Amino acid sequence: MLRQTQSRLAARRREKANAAIRKLRDDAEYLGIGPVPGPVRVALRTYHETNWKMWIIAIPVGIWTMRFVASATKDLIITYAPGWLEEAIYDKPGKTSMATTSGWISFSHSIILVWLSFQLARRLIVLVANIFEIHSLTFERVQRWADLISECAETARAPHMRPDLHGVSLRLAELRVKGSRSMRGTVPSFSRRRPELRNHANQVVATMRAAHAEFDIDRKEAARKLAGLALKISDRYSQGHVGALLDSSELVALIRRREALHLAAMAGVITAAGLGVQIFHVPTPPAIGAVVLAGAFLYRSAASAGLAVLAALLPVLFPGK
Repeated sequence: MLRQTQSRLAARRREKANAAIRKLRDDAEYLGIGPVPGPVRVALRTYHETNWKMWIIAIPVGIWTMRFVASATKDLIITYAPGWLEEAIYDKPGKTSMATTSGWISFSHSIILVWLSFQLARRLIVLVANIFEIHSLTFERVQRWADLISECAETARAPHMRPDLHGVSLRLAELRVKGSRSMRGTVPSFSRRRPELRNHANQVVATMRAAHAEFDIDRKEAARKLAGLALKISDRYSQGHVGALLDSSELVALIRRREALHLAAMAGVITAAGLGVQIFHVPTPPAIGAVVLAGAFLYRSAASAGLAVLAALLPVLFPGK
């Protein structure tokens, strides 16, 4: 009985993998982007046939990680944090309102717990999956890129212009590209190649966005181009070439627009310094010095812009300075 059940489940998983491969093959043939490479077919089959094992690992690891992070964070706050912070998070009876300071503190505490739990659980799941050679999580990205190719094929098959021009969503595909260096398992966690691989992933994402922007010009040709990029990325990733997901000749120039991010980070540093002066009684000169050092690090060559930000924001939190 048990063997029959296992055999039926295995047959069902194989059929699901075959259906995914057939769907990708049909979409690729319709778009004219060539046959589906062998490594991509193997990756899809591996993903669908081992996906159930990943859930067996992910559920208990996720529950344990959430409890561990919550317990460790609570112990750290009780031991080292000021009394008012502990009271705002743990000793507030009833429901807290978002209009109060304690409400915002409790909300921020919950968000941080969720983020830390997700990051730790992700690393642990990858570690356990690599130990037991369960590659479902590794090749889940290939399935997401196959879904992108399917969306491109549906857009190209549409007899008329779709009312939602941006019906082809890049959000999940972009996230999978950015995380490819970590999830493939071919690059150590603390490798010196990490910055270079991050820059390459950003260039690949910029190339995909440039192809997506051409939907306004020629819908079918843009869908074909974007699907071709996704198929090549899937092939290179399946082979472990995370530093060459696309050829250098295909990559577009990466335009960095970080002024808004730098401004927000500078405001956050100045706010933290102001709170440190008021709550923890940090002397004002070291706090201002730390703010200036942070501004120099953020703006670097654009020091004049950083000085302008400091001149505008410092008087707000450090009156008379």
